[in-house]
Amino acid sequence: MIRTIVKKEILQNLQSFKFIVITLLIMVSMLSSVYIMYNDYALRRGNYEILLPKENKKIAIIPPTPLSIFVKGLDETMGRSYRIQFGGQIEPGSTQQSVNEIFKLFITPDMLYIIKVILSLCAIIFSFDMISGEKVSKTLSLALSNHVNRTKFLAGKWIGGFLSLILPFLMMFLLLLVALFLSSQIQFKETDLVKLGLFFLSGLIYLAFFLSIGLFISANTSLPTSSLVISLFTWTLIVFVVPNLGNTVARQLSPVPSIQQFEMKRSQIWIKEIFMLIQAKKKGDTSYPYGEIFSKIDTENNMVRNDYYTRFTSMIDKAIKLSRISPSAAFTYFATDITCTGIREDKKLKQAVIRYKDSVFSNSTDADEILPDDVPRFSFVRSSVHEVLSDEGFYNLLILLLFTIAAFSTVYVSFLRYDVR
Repeated sequence: MIRTIVKKEILQNLQSFKFIVITLLIMVSMLSSVYIMYNDYALRRGNYEILLPKENKKIAIIPPTPLSIFVKGLDETMGRSYRIQFGGQIEPGSTQQSVNEIFKLFITPDMLYIIKVILSLCAIIFSFDMISGEKVSKTLSLALSNHVNRTKFLAGKWIGGFLSLILPFLMMFLLLLVALFLSSQIQFKETDLVKLGLFFLSGLIYLAFFLSIGLFISANTSLPTSSLVISLFTWTLIVFVVPNLGNTVARQLSPVPSIQQFEMKRSQIWIKEIFMLIQAKKKGDTSYPYGEIFSKIDTENNMVRNDYYTRFTSMIDKAIKLSRISPSAAFTYFATDITCTGIREDKKLKQAVIRYKDSVFSNSTDADEILPDDVPRFSFVRSSVHEVLSDEGFYNLLILLLFTIAAFSTVYVSFLRYDVR
């Protein structure tokens, strides 16, 4: 029975105009996304080769990850160079140049955006009239009058709609992945394939949630037009309003000084110590302890930096917890974490840069001299799948899965009570 309903739903979708439009939209958006992001990655990789420091330069920089083609996240910001300056200061350089300055005005068109916004909207369009549309056309009452089990009928409708949605997406995803594998400028590791697989899996769960939301609304309305309006309103809240509202509330609960204020405090530390040095020289003190000055500057800089990052981390943690009430936010956090382009990886990189600064500054007070043998060049290893899943990644995926299960459960309960007349 379920197989018959699934087959009927797929055939009906294949013959519909909206399936053709959605399929073309998926193909064009995914092709454009990979083409743009591939060129962006190639340029950032070339910039990294140019910025790669020589052996006698105290500079920390990491290459872009190929996974940023699918989920760019914070990878461009993470690609900036960090120079260890005189006195133990960490001076961030410019970020690796993006292929398109329009990215600063509009959202980056990576695969995460395609799934989170475009495909979720497609899922809503697929499902908003699955129940209410059949009620209006009288086919729902006719089908259920023939002793068709409601559970099997709903399962067949859901599976048929889900397969109709993901098959074009799956085919394009695999085709584009093969094309990237054939490129000479990209070298995927085995762990990258596992990460991409988990990203794809989370995307399917995310789309299943929106398909269930559309079905739930359809099973609680009598007209497809009403279902469409309510579905679009709900989609807007989940995808755009709630995540941004969570970030706004977090900023109010945990205010953080601006980066300009942070830099000003660091400059004041230098000015104070230089002023004391000048005053000492005016008094004829030629034995001023320079080593103690640099150590004091480094200590005070660390105190200012630690205070700023503690407050910033507190604000980020609150923003993540508040915005997680939206599946869109949970999906974004998991996708960026598993592809090593998210907040977690950026925090890990900054901690590695601070450790590198400590190792350099403890061995040298002159930022321009050749690095000692015991201070290696900066190295950074991106997180493994196990590290991501053992941290926040597992909870984000679990939250997304629970949202989907809850959405389908509400669909089931609503459909059992639905008046088909």
